[in-house]
Amino acid sequence: MPRFGYDGYDGYDGYDGYDGYDGYDGYDGGARRAPSGALGTARDGTVGYWNGTADRTPKSTGRSSWEAYQTLGSKPKAKVLDAALGGYFDVTLSDADKANTCGTVQCFGQTIVTLNKPTDDFLADNQLHYLRTAADLRPDRIGEISVQISNLRSFFGLVGHMSPAATKWTLMLHFAALRMIQSIEHPLKFGFDVARPISMSYKVQPIIQTPGHGAWPSGHATESFALATLLTRLFYNRAFDPKAEIAAGNELYRHAARIAMNRTVAGVHFPTDSMAGAVLGVTVAEALVRLLDGESETATRAYFGNTYKGDFNLSLLSSALDDASVVKSGTAPLPSDQVPSWLSTMWETAKGEW
Repeated sequence: MPRFGYDGYDGYDGYDGYDGYDGYDGYDGGARRAPSGALGTARDGTVGYWNGTADRTPKSTGRSSWEAYQTLGSKPKAKVLDAALGGYFDVTLSDADKANTCGTVQCFGQTIVTLNKPTDDFLADNQLHYLRTAADLRPDRIGEISVQISNLRSFFGLVGHMSPAATKWTLMLHFAALRMIQSIEHPLKFGFDVARPISMSYKVQPIIQTPGHGAWPSGHATESFALATLLTRLFYNRAFDPKAEIAAGNELYRHAARIAMNRTVAGVHFPTDSMAGAVLGVTVAEALVRLLDGESETATRAYFGNTYKGDFNLSLLSSALDDASVVKSGTAPLPSDQVPSWLSTMWETAKGEW
């Protein structure tokens, strides 16, 4: 597991990271693969004469899309699922030539997230000092920080077992949600191009390598809060209400907040980066869950990072969600009949794992 660098994260929870869970991909590897020559001579010696006529009926004829999906290899499964989930969301940035001050995320054409970024001067004046305080926690947190560079799943696995044998479809959706939210966060980070703390002071001196891409919103905060929101729906046998769960501080959101805060402790993110990521991750994942559940509307949120001067933790996030001057909330309609039957069945199967 790589200790330094963000790029190591992609392989862990991406397509290649999932191959081992299907089990079959390892079957064709190395010395266990039958040589083509041996197969050819075996066929010639056993088939005898064949005139080219069919003598069996394909089992795939007339099967459901869910049955067909289950026969796909791990990478085709992931690609089909990614295509479905990716079609639900779009990122809009008005300026393609220089850094944007505002960006939005749409779900079926309805804006569900609006992010208003801070300026460099605002960060230097109102956010940089938090890194001085957070740095005192580095000796206690370095172990967590190093693992969290490339592994979020294990921390959520402390709350509910993430087992390929027992929770296969939860894992499939976990990885897919991670890839989906990364496809949203990275265009935003690129489009905002917000400076990292190391660019503000020589004395920050992060304890991990600072990624080269923009800071805002924090990718780890976005991903951890998106995953916590998805898994909240699956792990807990109660009504789905992310805002209430954040206020109550459920175990998944506590881990998400700690992951996000550790990025400030490490010296690579400002607290506002985490606030923006949390708002983005929760809102997008909430829309996805409500869409999969067949609900008719979802929450919308606009974060005013251009004016928020505060720190980040779970309690402050909960307060921000109730403060329209920090996060303005609303609702947007969700369309019906947009979830294919195979994905609906996967979702119901994943819920049944809990």
